[in-house]
Amino acid sequence: MQQAQIVTYGIDGVLAERLREFTQARRIWLRETSQHAACRNLVNTTAPPIVIIVLGADLERELTLIERVHESVPETAIIAIVETDNPTLAGLAWDLGAAFVLAPPMPIERIIELIERILDEAAS
Repeated sequence: MQQAQIVTYGIDGVLAERLREFTQARRIWLRETSQHAACRNLVNTTAPPIVIIVLGADLERELTLIERVHESVPETAIIAIVETDNPTLAGLAWDLGAAFVLAPPMPIERIIELIERILDEAAS
């Protein structure tokens, strides 16, 4: 059985630390990226069950990444994290292929629960 993995783009700070702790405890391979091309290459070569993309630093690149990941690996669940209360941006992420969008006022802590649910569904 292949080890589950999660690819991230633009994750940092407390969220990155929580994800590291969670993935270590669950023996999940966490592949953290901060470069657009590196993220696309990882996704295209490994087809991970989950890709997490933070929106806000460079929206054009981040939204394009959501769209390209969705087109090239449609079975991958994309979780988009919108750091500001911006319903239009959240809607655009959905439209481009995000399976889940976490945005205020939804607490970011829900991401662990969401990841567990996605991995459990992928395993069954």
